[in-house]
Amino acid sequence: MVDQYSSTPMAYERMRPVMRLWYLWWLSRSRHVLSPRDEPTSRSTALDADTLLLIGNGPAHGWGVATHADALTGQLARASAGATGRPCSVDYVGDEMMSIESTRAWIRDVDMSAYDTFLVMVGLNDAVRLTPLDTWEREIRMLVANIVRRGHPTARIVLVGVPPVRSVHAFDTVLGSFAEHHAERMNAITERVAAENDLTYFALPAGLRRPGQPHGCAEGYRQWAQTIAHRIAPTLDSVRNVDLDARLPRTLPERTFEWSGAETLVDNATRGGSDTLQELAKEAEKEFGVDVAVVSMLDGTKLWYAMNTELLPVSIPRELTFCDVTVAADDTVVVEDARKDDRFSDNPYLDLNHGYFYAGHPIHSTTGETIGTFCLHNTRPRKASTVSPEKLREFALRAEAELQSYEPVAPAYQPQTRRERREAEARALLEAERRAHADVAAASSVPVSPVVPSSVPFTSVGLPR
Repeated sequence: MVDQYSSTPMAYERMRPVMRLWYLWWLSRSRHVLSPRDEPTSRSTALDADTLLLIGNGPAHGWGVATHADALTGQLARASAGATGRPCSVDYVGDEMMSIESTRAWIRDVDMSAYDTFLVMVGLNDAVRLTPLDTWEREIRMLVANIVRRGHPTARIVLVGVPPVRSVHAFDTVLGSFAEHHAERMNAITERVAAENDLTYFALPAGLRRPGQPHGCAEGYRQWAQTIAHRIAPTLDSVRNVDLDARLPRTLPERTFEWSGAETLVDNATRGGSDTLQELAKEAEKEFGVDVAVVSMLDGTKLWYAMNTELLPVSIPRELTFCDVTVAADDTVVVEDARKDDRFSDNPYLDLNHGYFYAGHPIHSTTGETIGTFCLHNTRPRKASTVSPEKLREFALRAEAELQSYEPVAPAYQPQTRRERREAEARALLEAERRAHADVAAASSVPVSPVVPSSVPFTSVGLPR
């Protein structure tokens, strides 16, 4: 069946809209499929550990398991240590909704100089959506050039081909045959790019499928990790054998946040978000009749979702988001149809989620800083008039109160010197007498002149002489 469609280029191209809608349909039905929400790292405490950055979607994302320790990230760290006899630290960057065209945005803020080896495993959703082959070749070449330019001079790049698409349970259909055929074409291009740049290339075998665990399992990721580890062990050895002065140090970056409440928000989001925000989102979805209502936090170069993480990634690059525009404007922003808006029409993230309508209102910290948004998303375009700015602002203020409660309470200032303590005591005494005098005046309903205690000189309470 594949051949009769792919033999004619025009016929093959006509399948693309169908395949993209099929992928979107699958995403919408996969909201309850288990996937990791924890920090995507597996770190060794050894100072001289091999360091590997896994960049990818599909098999790299971890469908079917609850933690990255059981997904490819953790499995690869252990398998690599077994293959080389050395400890290995693995970080993962990506998401199922990362396409080849958005990959460079996902890695833009990563310190590439910290890694010995880059393992690139993108392409599964591009195969399913029939990303044009010229687009695939252009983007894979640009990605390799980007890594070479930003990586350490001794680092190596390994390109991994897309596994057989129909070995993935969700795509084991007739339509999956088209995607599998397209993946073979993509892999041929990737292999050629690897050869031209003296890079390592290999394709993954079909993944393990167990009854009751159709979307993925820890044993399947362990088998994939074993395959990868033995293929890349010579690459890791070649990096290790260079002059140590050229290789060390390799200090992997730690996750940090700018806003003080971010840690709490991200931690809550791993469990679906706070009850308050979940209920607020459900209420807004019903109120406005949209597919998704969500609270986002923008911190540094990333956007983090406070809930609805079954439908949305844990975080995405800030530059790919509508909310970046809302935060910059610090005002309500409505996008009726992103495809017709010059600010978003070429955004590769839209090609995956089809969230064409957007309305967002900014959320602020207790100090007035714009830290995020309360926003609405819909796959079908809508008129701006369908969303009341006043109502949206009300929801945003309720979400704002919840987020502000995540900020740690600053400790009260404690006077340090003897003079500061005396002045603090004097101010406290003055305030106590003022309140007592006001209480007496209120009780008698007779105007009483203000009283200043004679025992407290004006200069002690910071008043002018």
